[in-house]
Amino acid sequence: MKSMIVREYLRVSKDSKGTGKSPDQQHDENVKAFERQGWLLHQEPPYRDTDRSASRFARKGREDFKRLITDLEEDTFNADVLAIWESSRGSRRVGEWVDLVDLCKERSVCIWVTTHGRLYDPANARDRRSLLEDAVDAEYESDKSSERIQRDVRAAAEGGRPHGKNMYGYHRVYDQKSGELERIEPHSEQAPIIQEAAQRILEGQSFYAVAKDFNERGIPPRRPTRMQHRTNIGWTPPAVKQMLTMPAYAGKRQHRGEILDNVEVMWPALIEYESWQKLQAIMSPPERKRTNDWPAKYLLTGIAICGVCGAPTRIGKQNAGRRKDKATGEPLPRPIDEHGNELPYPHYYTYVCVGVPGKTGFHVAMRQEHLDEVVTELVLTRIAGPDFMAVAGVRGHGVDAERHAVLAEIIGYHEYLDSVRKEAAEKLRFDLLLDQEARIGPKIKDAQKKLERLTEMDPLVLKLARSGASRQAWDALELSVQRRIVRSVVTPRINRVSGDAKGKRGVNRDRVVAVWR
Repeated sequence: MKSMIVREYLRVSKDSKGTGKSPDQQHDENVKAFERQGWLLHQEPPYRDTDRSASRFARKGREDFKRLITDLEEDTFNADVLAIWESSRGSRRVGEWVDLVDLCKERSVCIWVTTHGRLYDPANARDRRSLLEDAVDAEYESDKSSERIQRDVRAAAEGGRPHGKNMYGYHRVYDQKSGELERIEPHSEQAPIIQEAAQRILEGQSFYAVAKDFNERGIPPRRPTRMQHRTNIGWTPPAVKQMLTMPAYAGKRQHRGEILDNVEVMWPALIEYESWQKLQAIMSPPERKRTNDWPAKYLLTGIAICGVCGAPTRIGKQNAGRRKDKATGEPLPRPIDEHGNELPYPHYYTYVCVGVPGKTGFHVAMRQEHLDEVVTELVLTRIAGPDFMAVAGVRGHGVDAERHAVLAEIIGYHEYLDSVRKEAAEKLRFDLLLDQEARIGPKIKDAQKKLERLTEMDPLVLKLARSGASRQAWDALELSVQRRIVRSVVTPRINRVSGDAKGKRGVNRDRVVAVWR
C-alpha cells in the first residue's frame, strides 16, 4: 500500500522573542505522529506563520496560509494530508475554515489534527461536522477573550492605571507579598532624558540633533534592540518624536486615541500638560503636512527603508571601477572629453541607508535603477490586482465585509459576461453579446464607484487603478505623482544580500520586501 504524503501548516499567535519555538514544537510532535502512521513528510518546508493571529481581530496577514489556499485552489498542494497541530492553529474564523475544508474536499485532501490523534475526511459528513464545530468553538473563544481584554483595558483606563509593559521613564513598585502594583515613580536615569528632549524641542532644536547627541553620549535607546542581526541601533529622529507625543508623560491617560481629562492617573507627569500641548503644535503643526513632495530626482529617496535599522535611504554615487584592457588586463586611462581633459570614471547611483544619527556606517545599498524597477513592478501588480479595492484602506468598522460583497458583485458581472461571450460565439449571436454588455456595463461602473466610495485611498491611486495600472499609464505620470502613489501603497524594505547572491550581477528581487499599506 502506498504511503500517504503529508504537508504541515504551523502557526503561533505571539512570538515576542522571534525564536519560532512554538511552531518548532508543533513540527516535532507532528513528525512523531507521522512516523506512527507510516506517512511520508513532503520535501517542501511546512507552511509557517509565526507571530500571526488567526482571529478576526488580527492586524497582520498570514502569508503562508494564503499560499496554502492558493496551492489548493491551483491543485499544486501535491500531498494527501494537511496536518495541523490543533484546529485553532488553522483558523479562528468560521468562514475562513469552511473555505479551507471545502478546498480540501475538492482536492481529496484529508486533514490530520495532532492533538486529536485523528485523520478527518472532509468528504465524510460526520468528519466535516466535527471540523466545523471546532471552528465555531475557536471563533467563540477568540471573541470571548477579546471582549474580556477590552473590559479590562477600559476599566484600567477609567481607574487611571497603566496598560501593558512598564513605560520608559518610569519605575513600577509592587507589593512584595501580593504582587499588586502599588505606585509608579519617575525613573532616576530615564525621566531626565524625556524632560531634556522636551525642553530642547521647545527651544527649537531638531529631532536629529537630539538623537545624535543622545547617541554620542551613549544613552541607551528607549526601545532596546531585540533582534540579534540588528546592530548599530540607537536613538533616531522618529523615536524622539514618537516619545514626546505620548500623553502619559503629561500625566494623562489615553484610551482608544482619546485623552481622558477627568481621570487621575497613578503616575506623576514628567512634562507639564501646557508644555506638552505646545510640543504637539511644534512637532505637528496643523497647517503643515509632511508628505515629502519636494522636487525629488529619484523615485524612492526617503521612501525605501533599510531592512536592518529601519532608517530611510538617500542617493549615493558608486564608482563603476576602472576599466581594463581585455587583452592585457592593464587598467585603461581615464576617459577624456573633446578638449583632452580627463573625465571621471564611470559611476552609477544607489539607494543607501542613512544609518543612525551620531554613529558611523550604513547597513544596505541597492542600485537605483534596480530598486526602481522592482518597486514599480510590485506597485503596478498590486494595484492592477482584482482584489486591490477590497484590501485598500478602510473608512470604518464594518466596511470590510461590504467592500468584499461589492467586489464579489463586480466579479459576478464579469463572469456572467464571459459566459455570454462563450454562448454568443457558439451560436454566432453577437447581437446578444452587445445587448448584454450594454445592460451590464453600467452596473459594473456603478459597483466600481461604490467600491471607491468605501475605500480610503489617495485619489491618484484610485485613478491609476481605474486605468488598469499599466506601465504606459505609470510612465506618463510625473515623478512627484509616482512618489505619492508609492508612499500611499507600500514601504519598500531593502535587505542585505544573502550568501548565495553575493557577487551576482543584475536585479536581485529577493532583497526587496514590500510592506503594504
